[in-house]
Amino acid sequence: MRFVSPHADTLTLDTGDTLTVKRRLNVGETRESFLACSSLVKVNPDDPDDETVKRVVDPLLVGRARVAAFLIGWTSADGTAPPLEGLDLAGRLAILDNLEPDDFYAIRAAIDAHEAKQAAARSEEKKRPTSANTADPISRSPSELVGASSGFEN
Repeated sequence: MRFVSPHADTLTLDTGDTLTVKRRLNVGETRESFLACSSLVKVNPDDPDDETVKRVVDPLLVGRARVAAFLIGWTSADGTAPPLEGLDLAGRLAILDNLEPDDFYAIRAAIDAHEAKQAAARSEEKKRPTSANTADPISRSPSELVGASSGFEN
């Protein structure tokens, strides 16, 4: 069983702005980001008696939610970036929605690359054994027969 350690990495954009991002998301942060890019929709909207709903992902919000989930803080070269530290996901989403589109896409590209790099590293970690197998075999087979035989011979 493995738990996500709260490591942070710094990414530098071409503009000189820096992002402080989570190295990896844990399952709770991943779930929260999926919730932020989906909504509940009635299955049968024309039937007022049917209250059945399903969760539907809005593809336009997936990148926004992933960026907000990874982003811890940032600094801008011109010093105008509002603080993100201590904000919940909804607070970070609200601030991200005020960015210039080009700036958001640059941040998203940097975080996407970071996430891909971490996924590759995690994949390599899974290939390595976590510990040496030091357990004894269930029963030992002697290398040669010693003592009396059961009497069965070919």
